Amino acid sequence: MKADKLSERKQKILKAVVDEYINNASPISSGEIKAKYFDDISSATIRNELSALEEMGYLIQPHTSAGRIPSKEAYALYVDRFLDKQPLRKEEIALIENAFKDRFDEIEDIVRRTARVISDVTNYTSVIVLKNINKVVLKEIKLIDLDQHTVLLVIITDSGIIRDKVITLRSDVNLDYVRDANIMLNRIFAGKTISEIKMPDGMIEENMAEFRELYESVIAILESYAESAEDTVYMDGQSKFLEYPEHDLKTTRDFLQIVDTKERLAEIIEDDTDIEFSVRIGKDEKGGIDKCAIVTAKYMLNGKEIGHAGVIGPERMDYSKVMRVLKYITKALGEIADGGNNDKKRID
Repeated sequence: MKADKLSERKQKILKAVVDEYINNASPISSGEIKAKYFDDISSATIRNELSALEEMGYLIQPHTSAGRIPSKEAYALYVDRFLDKQPLRKEEIALIENAFKDRFDEIEDIVRRTARVISDVTNYTSVIVLKNINKVVLKEIKLIDLDQHTVLLVIITDSGIIRDKVITLRSDVNLDYVRDANIMLNRIFAGKTISEIKMPDGMIEENMAEFRELYESVIAILESYAESAEDTVYMDGQSKFLEYPEHDLKTTRDFLQIVDTKERLAEIIEDDTDIEFSVRIGKDEKGGIDKCAIVTAKYMLNGKEIGHAGVIGPERMDYSKVMRVLKYITKALGEIADGGNNDKKRID
């Protein structure tokens, strides 16, 4: 591998260039490298090393008299070998924890809050893609009687997604009706995916005819969700992409075209690999966005993967910080599920 041919000094100089460019977005000169990192190495030696790194494809010199900037290959090596493993700052941790201190009744509320806090802490565009609702498994149906003809229907899946709707029935509603209906509904629906839910003739026996109206209401609710069963995409911080000086008109246009098409965005964010983080730098044959970086991780809740969370930013993204934020978000979401410090479950 080309990276294995890099001497220790070349690796240190390359890391210094990437660190400086991540922070300042300006071409880095040999003088800057010497002054900030290597006062024990001569300027001539640093210039020679920078030229060698450029020949190897790790650095780019935009103009003859300008300093150098990292290439796509440099960022890939940086992610692979040089990431800073320092913890998040106290104020960043506080921002994340404060975002999740409330109780949440709907998965959408948590997802929107997650997208917002990821964007706020990283200062990049955040994207969360939830799995196709047809793939989730119905865990439980709950009925709660409200009055003589009205019940609250609650649908819970294995991903913790809760759907509820008030239903008015022609039948009289009492405690016996609610108990028997709960038993019947869960016998029919529990353990099935939404895509498996059908309405076959004869599923409800004649002696259960009194529950047919309720059964058909459940079917109608599930079918309405199935009709819009595409991956659900949540975004925050789109305008932050426009703040980075290195993005030209073409890069900005490509970004806006992709984020305006949820199907393409979902394809970019979703990843079938089992690794903790997926990092895509620039555009390749599998997709991506030119001159941009995309870091994604599995989005977990209640111990289950319900989608993917991603961050989109410039190639000079602070990769270490993004990964730390995504990892800490997973911890915060775990505390929501198990109750956190208050020992009170904050999501059903």
